Amino acid sequence: MPRLRVRAERIWTADAAMPIARSLVVHEGRIESLEGMQADRELDGGPWVGPAFIDAHLHMTLGGLALSQCDLSACRSHQEFTAAIEAAHAALPTGRWLKANGWDQSRWGGDMPTSAWLSACGDRPAIAWRMDQHACVLNATALALVASRFDLRTDPPGGRVERDPHGQPTGLFLEQAAWKWAKACVPEPSVQERREGLRAAGLHLARHGIATVGSMEYARDLVEALDPLRRELPVRVRATLLDRDWPLDWNLSHCIARDEGLGIIGFKAFVDGTLGSRTARMLEPWSDRPGDCGLFMELADRGVLAEWMREGLRRDFSMSLHVIGDAALRAALDAADAAERRGTPAREALRLEHAQTVHPQDLHRMQGRWASMQPLHKHFDAPGAPAALGPERMDRFFPFHALAEHGARLAFGSDWPIVPPDVIAGLRAAITGLDAGGDPCRPEDNLHPEAALRAFTIDAARCLRCNGRTGRIAAGLSADLVSLDRDPMRCNWVTDPPKVRWCMHAGQVTFAA
Repeated sequence: MPRLRVRAERIWTADAAMPIARSLVVHEGRIESLEGMQADRELDGGPWVGPAFIDAHLHMTLGGLALSQCDLSACRSHQEFTAAIEAAHAALPTGRWLKANGWDQSRWGGDMPTSAWLSACGDRPAIAWRMDQHACVLNATALALVASRFDLRTDPPGGRVERDPHGQPTGLFLEQAAWKWAKACVPEPSVQERREGLRAAGLHLARHGIATVGSMEYARDLVEALDPLRRELPVRVRATLLDRDWPLDWNLSHCIARDEGLGIIGFKAFVDGTLGSRTARMLEPWSDRPGDCGLFMELADRGVLAEWMREGLRRDFSMSLHVIGDAALRAALDAADAAERRGTPAREALRLEHAQTVHPQDLHRMQGRWASMQPLHKHFDAPGAPAALGPERMDRFFPFHALAEHGARLAFGSDWPIVPPDVIAGLRAAITGLDAGGDPCRPEDNLHPEAALRAFTIDAARCLRCNGRTGRIAAGLSADLVSLDRDPMRCNWVTDPPKVRWCMHAGQVTFAA
């Protein structure tokens, strides 16, 4: 197999043994040497080359499917929302559900959508998911289907059906009402649709310089869709199982074989909801919803979170907890402390996903723990955060720098399709603190570019248990590389962030601009 020499003005390795290089040699999918000379051909790395990016938290199957659905993320008003739905309805064949995603009520003043916003679909059933996937709105036809199966006069545990002043459902479903009731009435995508979505997802991720992902998946999707594609996808997948019924069948971890391209590393549970849906569990009520502290969910609501965590850690799984509210994070830390008191190490094996609000008294408890966070969530949530939290709690909001100062270990991702898997945009958010409106949000918690890059490379690799295969540039590691059109350590991230020139996975160029 021919040797490939990559040359660049600056190669950042993320490896303390040799932090900077000018060239490297790739052979049989791996980095053979740094500053090597013997090669059969050359590839121009331009101003800067580094380890290919790693997205520590996304939903690859869901993201792939979302690429073909009606995208509402650009809607800035009720009128734009309904116009997008009308156009998507007109383009769909008769007999198919309309599926949309990406709306965010904060972009048009806070009014939550109702069934009437989907009335353009007529008799076609339609569902539109909020950007966080923790709330959805159904049109009248879809709402009638749900009502035929579930008693909408009640709420499921850990969920809520929004109702008008007359007690009638508005069409808006939150948390478990969305996941367990609304989603249950929507036809499942076929295996072929899921595989096509995954192929599209792989290419989409490569365009953003990503070669490894930590993906949240159900065992069925791993077996039916991801496993058959493991040799053709241009990304390495470290999967975390979303199956979380209790008692849990731990043997689900063996549903697929593990190799360098695909493998299961652990399990995930949801402790609470989200900031945008006001379902994250807070220590004090939401500022704009007096008396409402949000929701504990699933295992936390049932009081078995500590047992779930302890049993998973005992089996050496990487256990992942969705925690957005400060009360949810505290509950997760309490469960982790309880596990450690019983002799089960929880520091390296526990991933605290999102950690969007951290009470100052809990910062020291994060020492040595993984905070798996998404800078673009800060970017999009920041404009509405003061209304949700109140000025007095903004010091708890995405405290990147404070967490690092207290010894937490940062791993960054996107949570795609909740937000785009745009690593450059994520880096910009972490480095500048600029929100979706262009205003700085808590710049005191901004990170140095190298710290942010490490969270998207070497530290994300460690968080996902990549076992030294990727995340840095060194002899013997997989040739996972990204080339940028300017040096991210020296560019102006506010006005002129870099762009991806090309991406390489295991020695193969997967994207070239």
